[in-house]
Amino acid sequence: MREGSVKFLIGAAVGAVGGFAAGTLVATPAARSAGQHVLDGLGTSARLLGRILLQTSDRAGSLLERGYTRVRGREAYLEHEIEELREKISRLEQRME
Repeated sequence: MREGSVKFLIGAAVGAVGGFAAGTLVATPAARSAGQHVLDGLGTSARLLGRILLQTSDRAGSLLERGYTRVRGREAYLEHEIEELREKISRLEQRME
């Protein structure tokens, strides 16, 4: 999204929450109840979104860790193979002498 759109959406959200808060002070009991339900709904939605984001970041971290472990495992295997080849070269050089 463009920067202006993001600013608009943030401004709209802050305005809506501020409007609910101001309306609670001057509203009738029925309106306060409705406003409270809306705020409770927003809180529930925010908690759900937070859980989803946390699970997503956990999965992404797990994927990155698995990828790193796989790459590091290959490096360790290749280092071991290189060391074995060096030893074979040394033995062959000693035979030639």
